[in-house]
Amino acid sequence: MCERPGSAPDHEQPNQFATLLNHLFATRLTPEGRPYTLTEVSKGTGLSVPYLSILRKGTIGAVPFQRVAALARFFQVPLDYFSQEGSPTESLDEQVRMALAQPLGRDLLLRAGKLGTAQRALVLQMIEHAERVLQTLPTQPDEPRQAPQSEEPDARATP
Repeated sequence: MCERPGSAPDHEQPNQFATLLNHLFATRLTPEGRPYTLTEVSKGTGLSVPYLSILRKGTIGAVPFQRVAALARFFQVPLDYFSQEGSPTESLDEQVRMALAQPLGRDLLLRAGKLGTAQRALVLQMIEHAERVLQTLPTQPDEPRQAPQSEEPDARATP
């Protein structure tokens, strides 16, 4: 899918790169909760709009490593995302299964499902901020023993 320095171009499945890139365009949303436009991705990566359009069509057989790296940075995915075989949905399904198996994963997903797209985008921004803050801490905080209980609307105190 991508050309690494010192390696031969990969011409096996030019459409696989397009499939993976189109999946990112469909699933990675702006902070406002909508898909990115070609212009926004162009500004964020330095790749031209026509080049991005050609990549999305799958007509380029080998994508230079630097361009793959720029796309991976923009969409916040690991570089190896673009080297996966098969459908990105299969990989995503496995990631969802693993996330649901984590403590509080199911609770988080169920609560997020009740929010609108813009609110989910805001929650994602808060999670990303929390990840950055946690990376700066010398030690990680203890894991909570159980999920925090949500307040029922009727149980709120009135002034």
